[in-house]
Amino acid sequence: MLDVIVLSVLVASFVLSLTTFFQKGTPLYLRLCPFYLLATILVQKIGLYMSQHGIHNGFLYSSYSNFEFIFYFFVLRSIIQNKRVKSLLLFILIAYPLVAIFNMFYFSAESDFQSKIYTVGCILIVVFCIIYFWELFQLPKTINIKNEPSFWICTAILFSYVVTFPYWGLVDFMKTAPKIVLNNLLNLLMIINILSYLLFTIAFLCRIKIRKSTS
Repeated sequence: MLDVIVLSVLVASFVLSLTTFFQKGTPLYLRLCPFYLLATILVQKIGLYMSQHGIHNGFLYSSYSNFEFIFYFFVLRSIIQNKRVKSLLLFILIAYPLVAIFNMFYFSAESDFQSKIYTVGCILIVVFCIIYFWELFQLPKTINIKNEPSFWICTAILFSYVVTFPYWGLVDFMKTAPKIVLNNLLNLLMIINILSYLLFTIAFLCRIKIRKSTS
């Protein structure tokens, strides 16, 4: 049941993300979100099909997690203002996929999830999210964060990785855990995904100005 809800919220978020193409002055990272969400939908459908047919999908999810990290690094580079941090993120955008590909083909079995490289990606994401929030709250003038899409997206990213990191970072050790524990953890992950996609949806809609009619 939860997996159906996750997919439904994800599809709804994708549809609403298309509104970014009709909003003036939409930053590039927001315009790329529909493509990211569409890729997420396809990966979830393919991963479910592979699981139902007894096909190992570790390589699929490892590849997708690397793509996801690269996309989030790009988003963070787009919303962080510090030039040194932006330069560092540019280096990571180039280096991370190279390291991930090297690790995938030389240090991991095809069916395994890359938990070590995932751990590195999680730590980097959390650090740069904290830098973004530190910058945001150090601004000389007050901004209305409820209308700031970068705030909602960064909140979704930070929330998702902080909560899911203990599971995916230790997935190799989870294989021996009792089935009931694994099922409960998977349910928790799906709830986290639902909340994250809802935060993404807020980011897409918060820039829409609703005109109030006057009598």
